[in-house]
Amino acid sequence: MRLVTLIAALAIAAASAAAGDASLPGARAIKICAGAGAYWPTMTLAVRGDSAWIACKQQSRVIRVSTKTGKTTKSVSLRRPVIAVASGFRSIWALGSDGTLFRLNARTGRVVKRIGLSMAAAYNIWIGGGSVWVADDQGAKVVRVSPQTNKVVAWVSVGDGPASMTFHGTTAWVINHREATIHRIDLATNRSSLLKPLGGDAPERMVWSHDRLWVTGRGTDLLKVNPASGTIERTIEIGASGIDLAAVGDDLWIPTRSAATDQRGFPTMAALRRVSVSSELVATVTEPTSRLDVNGLGVANGAVWIADNRRGRLYRVQAR
Repeated sequence: MRLVTLIAALAIAAASAAAGDASLPGARAIKICAGAGAYWPTMTLAVRGDSAWIACKQQSRVIRVSTKTGKTTKSVSLRRPVIAVASGFRSIWALGSDGTLFRLNARTGRVVKRIGLSMAAAYNIWIGGGSVWVADDQGAKVVRVSPQTNKVVAWVSVGDGPASMTFHGTTAWVINHREATIHRIDLATNRSSLLKPLGGDAPERMVWSHDRLWVTGRGTDLLKVNPASGTIERTIEIGASGIDLAAVGDDLWIPTRSAATDQRGFPTMAALRRVSVSSELVATVTEPTSRLDVNGLGVANGAVWIADNRRGRLYRVQAR
């Protein structure tokens, strides 16, 4: 009985400590898995309804956390390091570092399908164009998986270091961080074409909003890019560089780096900024008081969500 009481007290204390975390002023903190590993996963978070799914690389598992109570409600062991997670087609998709793509039942967490992708360096997962996509970072390709058949339907050649994808209508775009280029993919034919080179150190994050591509990354401010030609139409000062970005409505949400951090390439956030797409005005929303790494970013349920898998915290920032 004393052991049960002690365990309950420790659980309450841990939850209280996370809720009272002052690392990001104005944010609520939820305890998640810690230990991002020797390199930093970038898509460890998928928010679905009242649940946040987290890829826990070092623990070789995926967990589900209630965004209402902060409690972990499911833990799924995948028996290999897990580097990315995404939500789509009424499923949760998790990517193992060995290139295995797992499809999980979003309600029960049960693994319903394992899909071997046989790639040199599996990187991230995206949902778009009616498919699930995974990047082969060292193979200069992205793979397209059908959610209807759970099979690979296309390997699409792109540039060196595919790092991010975005979708609109019948087109997808892939940004390649090593050669600073964008490839456009015709979703009807799976054929890709190279757009005008961007320049910059390592532009690696990209979203679609208001008929334009918006790009940031290491050594790169916020770039407004023409989706047909790849021409940079505007460069917006946001700080040394952006770690990631998410679009919702008229806003772009961008965790930014300091100049010192940018040189090392760490995903350590200096500030969370909001950029209006229509006015292109930049506002600083909050700044961390201690080290905060951005391993996952999402906008859902009227909030911005940031996963720090190094320290083991999920932060919720009110979007408005």
